[in-house]
Amino acid sequence: MEERVRRVQVQDYVQKRTTRAGFGGLSIQRTPLGTHVRITAERPGLVIGRKG
Repeated sequence: MEERVRRVQVQDYVQKRTTRAGFGGLSIQRTPLGTHVRITAERPGLVIGRKG
């Protein structure tokens, strides 16, 4: 249950920060080596930024 709350909090935060980029979705996967977060956006350049 706690993990779902955290996922919703992360999704809300990312959605607020990437509104101009056309936020499309968020995928969070836990692996033995760490956590993978995949953000889907219509304009990925705005999410990544100038310096990448």
